[in-house]
Amino acid sequence: MKKGNMKLIFKLAGWLIVAFVFSSCGNKDLKKEKQVAGDTAYPEILALNKKIEADRNNSELYYQRAKARFFHRDFQNAIADMQIVLKIDSTKSAYYIFLSDLYLTQNKSKDTRQMLRKAIAVDSSNSEALMKYSELFYLMRKYDTAIFYVNRSLHFDRNNPLAHFQRGLILKEWGDTAKAIASFQSAVELNQKYFEAYMQLGIINTAIKNPLALEYFNTALSLDPKSVEARYAKGFYLQSAGELPKALEEYKAILDIYPDHKDARYNTGAILHEQKKYAEAIQQFETILSKDANFYRADYALGRCYEAQGQKQKAIEEYKKCLALKPDYTPAASQLDILDRK
Repeated sequence: MKKGNMKLIFKLAGWLIVAFVFSSCGNKDLKKEKQVAGDTAYPEILALNKKIEADRNNSELYYQRAKARFFHRDFQNAIADMQIVLKIDSTKSAYYIFLSDLYLTQNKSKDTRQMLRKAIAVDSSNSEALMKYSELFYLMRKYDTAIFYVNRSLHFDRNNPLAHFQRGLILKEWGDTAKAIASFQSAVELNQKYFEAYMQLGIINTAIKNPLALEYFNTALSLDPKSVEARYAKGFYLQSAGELPKALEEYKAILDIYPDHKDARYNTGAILHEQKKYAEAIQQFETILSKDANFYRADYALGRCYEAQGQKQKAIEEYKKCLALKPDYTPAASQLDILDRK
């Protein structure tokens, strides 16, 4: 049984990864701008348009409109507004931070980094800018730089759960499990509804076989009862702990809603195989392959089921299928070698 994909998608506060085309705006935008067609659908933007008409040098009005446009996923015009903002007033770190958020929506890490550096240059004690700068280096896997800036962020604001969470992620990548757990615990102490922090605590405790993992996953599920991520993680913990019937219940709950969840179905088949219910296990693995013929682990698992049933030739065929998809998959190669020698 192989652990499924339990990695959390790291959620940067307010950062939406969406591709879009960026159009720059020149100085003339301070004097005159074209009406954006999409604005007419949103009363709050129309109201801001009127205020801007009356006061074109008010950076705060453009900033508010940029945030409104960001909320409505009009990223291109939000960036245009922020460029106007910075032409009017380049002394506020909050402006650079928000523009860095916008640049990240189009995966422009260089521009994002530049804006955050400017934010820090304007205010070296801005904990939000320091934390987001750390997040950027974390995404780039430059963990030594990432830990430096998140520590700086916490120096100026010890009560920011996001910064503690960020520190936990870095320490986890470094393999310092104890300190990572302490950071995630600090995050949930400051924010008792921090779903992602509870998930990380559950995942780490699963890895070290600590029963506390179950408590953390249950807490996460209490915060988001519909979370497939949390339910799968709980099922995986139960499976790892040998509580197979309970694990099957969790996987079944997922498959009842999402029948194409391959990892939940694969683990269901693995448990059935362990329980020597080979026919039922085969059904699970065949269902996976009917949806995804490239899921090589299902071919390997079928081989193990057929081998357990004494169907040597069928097992060999499945191992060969697995190796055709994944030539370096050692478990299949080993079993095939054993059967060939027999």
